[in-house]
Amino acid sequence: MELREEFGSNETAEVDGVWQDLGDDAGIKVARLGNSIAQKAYRRIPRPMRRQIEEGTLANQQSVLFISDFLAKYILKDWRGFVDNGKDVPAYTPEEGKKFLAKYRRFRDKVWEIASDEDFFNVEEAEDTKNLSKRSSGS
Repeated sequence: MELREEFGSNETAEVDGVWQDLGDDAGIKVARLGNSIAQKAYRRIPRPMRRQIEEGTLANQQSVLFISDFLAKYILKDWRGFVDNGKDVPAYTPEEGKKFLAKYRRFRDKVWEIASDEDFFNVEEAEDTKNLSKRSSGS
């Protein structure tokens, strides 16, 4: 078994994100949940708040807002092709990301699911996805 192929991570993709097609010409660029920048940001959260997060004792709305903010700043990197109530969604910014992550639970869950999928960020997969996105974006 080749360890690099089986267990190697593409550290650039983990931090910068990898595009995931969602269908209908929509897609999101997502970084790995445990990437180095996200870990540093998480460690800066005051210990009492971290304890509440880890123990699941935050009030539901407070939890939604925290997760939405964290994902928007450190995990969700970009999007394309989204429409909300018939209107084009503005270009991605962490503020816009937080708004839609908080508004749509299933969208938040999808970002979390992709960011948690270790295989999505393995060396070979991340390189293939990067090459595909370069070809499709014309870069």
